[in-house]
Amino acid sequence: MKKRYLTLAALFFAAAALLTFDRSGELPPDSVRTELFHTVTPLATPAPPPRSTEVSEPEETPFSQYAPTVNMRFSELVGDNGDYETPKGYPAADTYRVIVDIAHQVVLVYGKDDTGAYTVPIRYMLCSTGLNNRTPRGTFSLKRYRVRFGLFRNDKTYGQYWTLINGRIYFHSMLYAERDANTYIGETYDLLGTPASHGCIRLTVPDARFIYYNLGYGTEIEIRDGDPNDGETAAIRAQLVLAKQPEERVELLPGEIPYTDDWRIEDVPLELPYEEGSQKKQR
Repeated sequence: MKKRYLTLAALFFAAAALLTFDRSGELPPDSVRTELFHTVTPLATPAPPPRSTEVSEPEETPFSQYAPTVNMRFSELVGDNGDYETPKGYPAADTYRVIVDIAHQVVLVYGKDDTGAYTVPIRYMLCSTGLNNRTPRGTFSLKRYRVRFGLFRNDKTYGQYWTLINGRIYFHSMLYAERDANTYIGETYDLLGTPASHGCIRLTVPDARFIYYNLGYGTEIEIRDGDPNDGETAAIRAQLVLAKQPEERVELLPGEIPYTDDWRIEDVPLELPYEEGSQKKQR
């Protein structure tokens, strides 16, 4: 009870001090009034939200980035774009390494990783190698000799974008009856993915064109038997599905063929000078 009276007395005198002028006739300073009536408690600074510890997974590269032909129309896969420009030069010979896998009928182009190993996928291609094991196995150095749209004398057919591997073995497109894309031989397109050639490596036109302009002479080409149980290469082969050939023949006008590939001639590094080469001299 005594404490209560003391508390009331303290409040009474405090109020009286505020209501009473000092000798100068002024109210007590604000600081005094504030201290008497208020004890200000500062607000606590809110803690920042906890940072997420989750690591976002990198987006998976679409297969079509390595195999743009899977998104192309038939006309682009077999046509002639009318471009007969001679290569001005090529990337260095060690820019890429190429594997031709006969078991799975694919061509795999790889670039270098940070250690210098050829593990970076650049391009995957569906192909036809030789019937009855006519395609030689081994490791070869790509030659200089190239032909834009030439005649195969043994069977009087034509192919686009020849690039010499060794002997008379080339990378080139599927076949034509004449030096005109409108004369495409549909069977040679449908047979891509199965052995069908006299020994050369047949490809779609865009893939043959990629090799013609982008692989410098001296590039290492490995032609291997391959292993049917190689799951990684089998998975690549399973996704290399091309546009179906139309039932009616398609008119293919040079220069009017769509172009959806992901590279341009003007972007090719010119680290090796263009040299004409020769089949006879194997250059």
